[in-house]
Amino acid sequence: MPCAGMVALSLVSTGARAEERAPPRWEIDVKAAYVVLGARAAHATGGIMPSVTGLRRWPVRDAVDVGIGADVGLFGLGGDARWLGVLGGPAAAVRVMPFRAPLSFELAARLDFGRIPVCNAWGLCLRYLGLFPAVEAGAAYLSTQHVAVVATCGVRFIRTLAWSGVSVEPAAAGRIFW
Repeated sequence: MPCAGMVALSLVSTGARAEERAPPRWEIDVKAAYVVLGARAAHATGGIMPSVTGLRRWPVRDAVDVGIGADVGLFGLGGDARWLGVLGGPAAAVRVMPFRAPLSFELAARLDFGRIPVCNAWGLCLRYLGLFPAVEAGAAYLSTQHVAVVATCGVRFIRTLAWSGVSVEPAAAGRIFW
């Protein structure tokens, strides 16, 4: 009987420690990316792309977690309003926190659906509807217990009649999590 009491006591104390260290389960990123789209930026149509991403996170190991969610953003903001596009879709991410410092490294993938403006080398600019997947890598600095600052750089794969290639998207984001 005393062994059962010791086992129960050890389980309670272990559970409390795990609860103290439990990672946040939800997060929202508000991001501003600068998109460069077009061959050597010769007739680039990108611009500023504000977006919002929401993820649900699950711990995999002590310093690794994965997240599944969605994002939505405006494409081409800051340029000519007639070239405004909208992208949105499912997102997945992996985060690694290898140090005791409040720093994490992240890799995310998105399968965005939407309408984007694309200009070809001859200056012909059209809007295209389709799937435009993206991949990004970044680092986040945890500034408080529920707020982080994130820097990322991503690439988006684009295949249209006017132009096919990769857009480059450096970005900065603010993150809240709970």
